[in-house]
Amino acid sequence: MSVRSISEIMEEMFRKYRQRPELQNQWRFLAGRDDRGYNDFFIYGPGFGIWQIKGELKNPYELIGAGARMAARKIDDEIREILEQGSPLPFGFLSPHPRLKDRVIVASGVGRYQESMDELRAALPQKHHRVERGLRQSLEELRRKLDLDKAYL
Repeated sequence: MSVRSISEIMEEMFRKYRQRPELQNQWRFLAGRDDRGYNDFFIYGPGFGIWQIKGELKNPYELIGAGARMAARKIDDEIREILEQGSPLPFGFLSPHPRLKDRVIVASGVGRYQESMDELRAALPQKHHRVERGLRQSLEELRRKLDLDKAYL
């Protein structure tokens, strides 16, 4: 469960998505915010596990952040129910390809939005808390590197 760039996570999800075309309508997407106001995105691929992306919009077109893949295992009924709750949300991600500089990865569809992600976090394995800390640290490092915390003049 290593923390990686959003583009690397999206590339991995895209490869898995194409492996099992008969399961494509069973993928789930849930978006919400954590207690610091950062965007959290959880994506479930049947048979592949759950990915989390934690990010913040740098501008209306660019999401910065990091992601991690949870251990692949059969999804618990409790987690499945949480992923199916919330208001419908059209979503779209555009991310640079991790290796090909002239390519991007596009993901779009309809998912769910929940104001609080606490219920889902509580249902995830205890070791997920370590990943959550790593995702926050990566996002905060990106914010510092890109000077997003500077006050506007």
